[in-house]
Amino acid sequence: MEAVYFKFILSLGLVLIFARICGELSERYFKQPAVLGELVAGIIISPFLLGGLIFCDPIILNFATVHNPFGLQGDFDIMYIIANIAVIILLFQAGVETDIRSFIKQAPTGLAVAFGGVILPFIGGYFVTKALCPDVGIGGWLFMGAVLTATSIGVTVRILMDMGRLNTREGSTILVGAVVDDIIGLIILSIVIELAQTGEFEILEAVKIGAIGFAVWFGLLMIGVKLHKYISRYLLNPFKRSGTAPIVALIFGFIVAYLVTLVGLHPVVGAYVAGLMFSACQEKEEIVEKGRPIMLFAAPFFFAYLGMMVNLRLFGAPGVAVLAVLLIVAAIAGKVIGCYIPARFPGKLSHNAGMIVGVGMVPRAEVGLIVAAAGYIAGAISLGLYGAAVAVSVITTLVTPAMLKPFFKRQLVQVSQPVSDNSESSDST
Repeated sequence: MEAVYFKFILSLGLVLIFARICGELSERYFKQPAVLGELVAGIIISPFLLGGLIFCDPIILNFATVHNPFGLQGDFDIMYIIANIAVIILLFQAGVETDIRSFIKQAPTGLAVAFGGVILPFIGGYFVTKALCPDVGIGGWLFMGAVLTATSIGVTVRILMDMGRLNTREGSTILVGAVVDDIIGLIILSIVIELAQTGEFEILEAVKIGAIGFAVWFGLLMIGVKLHKYISRYLLNPFKRSGTAPIVALIFGFIVAYLVTLVGLHPVVGAYVAGLMFSACQEKEEIVEKGRPIMLFAAPFFFAYLGMMVNLRLFGAPGVAVLAVLLIVAAIAGKVIGCYIPARFPGKLSHNAGMIVGVGMVPRAEVGLIVAAAGYIAGAISLGLYGAAVAVSVITTLVTPAMLKPFFKRQLVQVSQPVSDNSESSDST
């Protein structure tokens, strides 16, 4: 037992330092957000590459080991748990740093963006899979469509924070869209799993699950908006003298992250709304200041772990490469176009800001992996389709920072240039 414990300490330290080094290299020499380097670090030290030599004894590199990359014994994977703790901290911190007024103001546009970003990718994933894999049946076609609808709010938030664009119109629109996307994805996932397992589904039951999830999330948000004075007075004030109010806020974030899972939502959605609750409190700046070092310590582990779950050997199966390439094109184009249109026209954002929203909704990351894993476990998709789904999640996550950067640069240039039309000026900021 002690040997496993010591091995865990070594593994944790090596992952964190390697992720930090690669993140620094990404920012300093490649001029890309640190998250990109952290993801690449995870792929390099995964159990399917160097990790198989560094961290553990030889293991069978198949799906069963994806969530246990270091071969640790026990009923759960401690690395997986730490990764989820890290992303909860990240989303809570992002929620606290968000301008809640801007978030609420952009809610209608974000809602439209979420629906646009679900419909086109789903259609693309369904028909691409149907054309290339006609034998897998409607369950497999639907599941691959569901994989393409996902948006990783964790990756999106980190990119926006790294680029200093969290509290912009397009940043708020992306965040609203990503949250609603998670709820819509919950409905779609429940439908396709039931269809794969029973051959039929109850649409009203699926909609009911989504409605309950949305109602709980919205109710928590309104509590933060309307009752923030009481949150400050009764929850945070008793701990101000000891300086631990920010820690209490974070603990509360973990509790809310758990509570939303009772209605089927992902913990990160609860963590983010908990952060929004505290963003309206007078202690916001103190929570931001003391919480950021914790987030900067923990978050790289989550992104490195995402990379460590990638088995590149899955991409070499017959037909997987072609299917993966077409699905990646459908995934990127579907999100960009599907989110750009409602952001650009009903939302009255500029062309550049609309593109930022579209591209910002592209990464699938852990959400795509979770959906793909659920499909594989349910028997809806084969190992080959699972490999293609993993490729979609990985590539869309890796390309998003590089795709976003030119649009952010262009926006800064537009803001710095004098313009005669005030409406165009305000539109680009």
